[in-house]
Amino acid sequence: MKLGLLVVAMFACACPSKQGGPGTGSGTGARPTGPLPAACEAVRGKLEQLYRAEAQAKEPSRVEEAVADNTAMVLADCAKTPDKVAACIKGASTVAELESRCVVPLDEEGTEGEAMK
Repeated sequence: MKLGLLVVAMFACACPSKQGGPGTGSGTGARPTGPLPAACEAVRGKLEQLYRAEAQAKEPSRVEEAVADNTAMVLADCAKTPDKVAACIKGASTVAELESRCVVPLDEEGTEGEAMK
């Protein structure tokens, strides 16, 4: 839920120029730079599937955008600790489970909280 709010807030504040491309990999909406580790690429399809189902239910007018943004955020976290995060993603069956167990949690302001230990 917090991740979805972060995505909405990011788009509300985004500049009108929607240029794509790599970001900083900070886990707060930026896209990872460089090639992803194989473990992260292996779970991309599952991430897209989970986020697509959520977006179709909650954000039907922007499914593709929501899927791309949320997947990129999780892959950025995955790139930091690929084996740990990818294994967690494989075991997740819902977005809520994925976001609570597998990625760096966001605080009330939509920024990264304490990193996973």
